[in-house]
Amino acid sequence: MKYLLEFDMLQNEYWYGGQIGDGVQMPVNASRVYKNDSVSGFGDQSTPFFVSNKGRYLWSEDGYITSFDNGKVKVESDTAEVKLYEGFKTLRGAYLAASKAHFPPDGGMPDELMFKIPQYCTWIEMKKLQRQNGVIKYAKSIIDCGMPAGEIIIDDGWQRTFGDWEFKPLFFKDPKAMVDELHGMGFKVIMWIVPFVSPKAPAFEYLKQNNCLVKNADGTVAMRKWWDARSAVLDFSSPKAYEWFIDTVKGLTDKYGVDGFKQDAADNKFYRADDVTAGGVSPNQQTELWMKSARQFPFNELRASWKAGGVGVTQRLGDKRHKWAEYGGLRSLIPNSLLLGVTGHPFSCPDMIGGGLASDFWKPQELYDHELFVRWAECSTLMPMMQYSLSLWRLRNKKTAELCRKAAEFHLKFSDYILKYAKSARTTGEPIVRYMEYNYPNEGMEEVKQQFMLGEDYIVAPVVDKGDVTKKVKLPKGKWKLIQNGALFDGGQTVTVDAAIDELPIFERIK
Repeated sequence: MKYLLEFDMLQNEYWYGGQIGDGVQMPVNASRVYKNDSVSGFGDQSTPFFVSNKGRYLWSEDGYITSFDNGKVKVESDTAEVKLYEGFKTLRGAYLAASKAHFPPDGGMPDELMFKIPQYCTWIEMKKLQRQNGVIKYAKSIIDCGMPAGEIIIDDGWQRTFGDWEFKPLFFKDPKAMVDELHGMGFKVIMWIVPFVSPKAPAFEYLKQNNCLVKNADGTVAMRKWWDARSAVLDFSSPKAYEWFIDTVKGLTDKYGVDGFKQDAADNKFYRADDVTAGGVSPNQQTELWMKSARQFPFNELRASWKAGGVGVTQRLGDKRHKWAEYGGLRSLIPNSLLLGVTGHPFSCPDMIGGGLASDFWKPQELYDHELFVRWAECSTLMPMMQYSLSLWRLRNKKTAELCRKAAEFHLKFSDYILKYAKSARTTGEPIVRYMEYNYPNEGMEEVKQQFMLGEDYIVAPVVDKGDVTKKVKLPKGKWKLIQNGALFDGGQTVTVDAAIDELPIFERIK
C-alpha cells in the first residue's frame, strides 16, 4: 500500500530533520527546494522525523521520501503511514511532544567520563598500522604534555581480520599488559569494530551455516563492498548472530579488560531491500539493531544509526575533511550537531579535531592549516564531547599545540555544566547543544546555525571562517555577559565581538 501526505507550509515556517549530514541545509522554508529519502542509501544517522518552528512535526515508524518545494510539502511511503501532528506552538513544544509520543528517552546515557574528559583516537596517528608500542607511546604523549587521561580509542587495524576480533599477535605481543598499562595511566580503552565478516575469519563457516549472515535475494551469502574490503555482513535480526557478536565483544572485555567499543559502519547503504534475513527486516532495521546493541557498553560510539532518538548512546558526526567547508568541513560541525540534538540524539560528539580522514594528513606538518586546527578545537570544546586524534599537543608549531591543549582545559572547566544537562537528557530527551530557535522562539532565530545554546545559560559562537578575528553573534532578548572580558550587552540585537585566534566568544545569560 502506498501512503501519500501533502500539505502547505505556514507563513514563516521552518522545518528541521531527516538525515544528520544534511544539517547544513536546515532549516527548510517556503523559498527552498529540498528532498530527503530516509528509505535507502543514506550514510551516518537518519530519522523518520521532521519538526517545525510552528509547533508541527512529521513522524512515521518507517522511512519515507519528503519533498519540500517552495512551500509545498509532499510525503510518500510504501511501508508505513506518515502523519502530520500539529498544535504544539514552538520548535521546543513540537520536539518534546514528539519525543514523548514516539522516541521517549530510555533512561540510559554513555559513561560520565565521556562528557568530562576529551577522547583520543589513534586513527590519524597510526591509520591501519596499529601497534601496541605505538598506542602506549601515543598515550604517554598525552600525559607528558599535561593533557588529561580520558578515553583512548584503538582504531581499525588492531584486529586479525574483520569478524576475527582478536589482537594481531605480531603487533600486539601482550594485549592484556597494554590495557593494564593504559588503565594505570588513567585511560579507558575502546576498540573499533564493524558488523562485517571476512571469509577468512574462523567464525565465517559457523555464521554461514547458522544463518547469521545477510543473504542476497537468491539465498547466497551477500558480499558487500565497503570502504575497507568486500565482506559478508552480520544479520542482527538473527538471535544467533546477535548472541555471537555480544559473546565475541564481551570476550574482549573479560579477557583483556577492554572498556567499550567504537561501533563503526552499519550504514543503511550496505543492505538491500530484497535481502533475505532471519527476521525479514529492512535495511533501516538492520542499522537500528546494530545501534541498539551498543547499549550493552557504557563506553560506546556510533557513526551510523536509524531511529535512534531517545537511545542513550553516543552519536559521532560523520568523517570530516581537513577544510573549512560547509559540506564535510569545519562549518558543518555546529549545524549537524544542532540537528542531532533536535532529532533526539543529545549525546553527540563532533568528528576528530582537525578532521577524521587520514588521507588529509599524508603531508608534512608545515602544510597543515594550523588556524583550522585551533578553530576546530575551539568549536569542539563546548560540545557534549570532544575528540582528538592527530597529536596536536606535540606539533612543531608550539602556538597551535598550546591553543589546542588549552581547548581541552576549557572543556574540563565546563564539564560539570555539560554533565548536568547530559544527566537531564536521559529523562527529558532535551538537547544539550540547541538551536537558538529552540530556546528563543519568535525572535527571528530560525536560521541561526553557526552559534548555539549550551543548555539554557550560554551562547557559544566559534569562529568558523578562515582569517576572521571577529564574530557576529545574534543575541536574544535579555541581558548577556561576554565571558572573555565581562562586557554586558542588551539582547535583541546582533553584535560584533573580537575573536582573535585564542578567543572563543561565549555569552552568559544574566538571570
